[in-house]
Amino acid sequence: MTMESAYAQALWKMVEGGMSPAKAVHELRDLLKARGREALLPRIGRAFARIAEREGKRTGVTLSVAREKDERAAKSAVKQILAEFGVEPKEVNIHVDDSLIGGWRLEGREHLVDASYKRILVDVYNAATRT
Repeated sequence: MTMESAYAQALWKMVEGGMSPAKAVHELRDLLKARGREALLPRIGRAFARIAEREGKRTGVTLSVAREKDERAAKSAVKQILAEFGVEPKEVNIHVDDSLIGGWRLEGREHLVDASYKRILVDVYNAATRT
């Protein structure tokens, strides 16, 4: 692990532990300044952004729809599933995926619910080609 990654990880843990982000950054900056390592700040920022992106993918929930106009119907269809996941509808990222043809896919928090036409068509194709 690089030095900037270690500092970024420590910063992430401080914020996750309940410290305000502004206070955590100020304390880190003061620590780096005292140790003569203030030049690391830009690299720590980039490492922190990578950690945040990785954590967002791990804990975030994405609703993929075939077209923008399908968004409302898909949101209505996944309300019960979101409640089971403990996710508020406003926390869901909407993604338009042209390869879906129709329907929707809900991914996140180690779950996948696929109600897309693409999956159905692939299943039909696989069943038809098995002899």
